[in-house]
Amino acid sequence: MTRRGVGTGVAVVVLWLAARLLGVPQLQVVAVALLVLLVGAVVWIAVAPLRLVVDRRIQPATLPFGGRARVDLLVRNTGRVPSPPAWLEDAVPPVLARPSAYRLPVLAPHRMLDLSVELEGRHRGRFTLGPVTATIRDPFGLVQRRRAIASTGVLTVEPPVWPLPPGAPLGGASGAVASGPRRATVHGDDLADIREYVRGDDLRAVHWASTAHRGKLMVRRAEEATSPRATILLDIRRDRHAGTGPASSFEVAVATAASVAHHLGARGRGVTVLYRPTRDLAAPVPADAWMPTLAALEPTDVDLTALLRQVATSAAGEGTLIAVVTAPDPQELAALVRAGRGASSRLAVIIDAATYAGASSADPAAEHAIAGLRAAGWRATRLAGGERLEDRWRDLLGRGGRGSPTATAEAG
Repeated sequence: MTRRGVGTGVAVVVLWLAARLLGVPQLQVVAVALLVLLVGAVVWIAVAPLRLVVDRRIQPATLPFGGRARVDLLVRNTGRVPSPPAWLEDAVPPVLARPSAYRLPVLAPHRMLDLSVELEGRHRGRFTLGPVTATIRDPFGLVQRRRAIASTGVLTVEPPVWPLPPGAPLGGASGAVASGPRRATVHGDDLADIREYVRGDDLRAVHWASTAHRGKLMVRRAEEATSPRATILLDIRRDRHAGTGPASSFEVAVATAASVAHHLGARGRGVTVLYRPTRDLAAPVPADAWMPTLAALEPTDVDLTALLRQVATSAAGEGTLIAVVTAPDPQELAALVRAGRGASSRLAVIIDAATYAGASSADPAAEHAIAGLRAAGWRATRLAGGERLEDRWRDLLGRGGRGSPTATAEAG
């Protein structure tokens, strides 16, 4: 019953009691009339035909972040008699649009009505639209009946892709260095990676000019891109992220991975995105192929150390390796360094999750991780809440880029 119907039922009881107590038969007549009206409304709702079918069409079914999609609902009356007036409500996630309701007029048998609503991709994700709920009421609004109509569809909203400044420190397919002396050069986006020697590096990679300039042993990687591979490590551990909504650390991490994938893909790199240990590593593909996967990602429990061990012992550790991770603990940091041994270029964006939960200062673990990675030859930067990825990318390019001590050593 509706509120009006409940009020009518209460009025019937009150009027009946008043008629008996006060001895006013007219009140009893009114009570009986209201009761008949209420019973008639229940019977009308019970027998009213409601044979509706709803076909849903979503255009487009996959949206870039911030894009718009149109949802068309084709309502058909499949019964033999006209359908009663009704309200249709479509179940749409509130992050895409406000709740929508449509007034459905009387539909003659086999007639159709086309309804539409526009959705905006304001949040990354894979969303189920529907079902549709039809509500009919009796002419007096005393009783209503709801019926769910199976009509669902899936809308995918891709993560935001932020434009990054030109340039990327791209290396070759492996850590091997050709024999004989080589002259370090800066070639387009392929910046030679000269760094301090780390135990276990190939001694043939020693760059003597940089060693003499810096006063300590320096090594370099071959800069020719013999295999356009780029691997992105994405940290999706639910217990390491903080914040809510599109500005949470998890959403920023996913958007960072998507942006870097597009940035490297535009430079001819096939991309592999790794976010959990897997039996068979995916082959590098164009960045667009990863957008549905990144759109559907949710925070979960992942053994990051096991994933890093897998990278360290597979071909995924070659080429360009980019880690988008929250502040690692010492064990995870050591595993991350080992995972990048075979890569000719290594970058890390440390997501400072504490700042996305309102912390005003940097997480010491994030600062420690950046220092450790840089000492191991990585380009590393910290991304805090409210900061822009393009600014941090410039910081990554500046580490060993033009004007830096490393670049000076290269030129020498």
